[in-house]
Amino acid sequence: MRWFTFFCILFCISIFQSTLLSWINFGSAVPDLYFPLVVFYSFLTDVKRNTMANWFTGLSKDLFSEGSLGINSVFFVAVGFLLWSFREILFRGHLVTQILVTFIFSVIYNVLYAVHTMISFRSLSLSTALWTTLLCSFYTAMLVPVLFWIFNKFQPTRRLFFNQR
Repeated sequence: MRWFTFFCILFCISIFQSTLLSWINFGSAVPDLYFPLVVFYSFLTDVKRNTMANWFTGLSKDLFSEGSLGINSVFFVAVGFLLWSFREILFRGHLVTQILVTFIFSVIYNVLYAVHTMISFRSLSLSTALWTTLLCSFYTAMLVPVLFWIFNKFQPTRRLFFNQR
């Protein structure tokens, strides 16, 4: 696996997500740029590399966000493993599949994170959280074609995890 390239992509996403995201948000809808990376690597790697890539992605999100440390790492590894398990029955190369999978798991992630926030801080309105969840998940899913195109440029799918000696 080209780990150097992976970490460069992850670093760029982390910097963009934590500093420049206010330029592309629409009202309360803010895309999660980490999640398409999890879906991308879950579709294309073996279980060991998938777990490591998703753990590093979740750890990066934990370090650059203001949430609880470790929650994103655990969730990204779990979602990545689930996607990896079902990837053989999905038509991974089709754009609609990539968008739908990202949307569905983004909704699940955002709902679980909202429930976690509601339980932890008791300061969340359920109707506002659900509306924001749907908007953010839809916005994240609409960015998938652009992000997958960028990821494919840096990590070509045919030789994605080819070990060069």
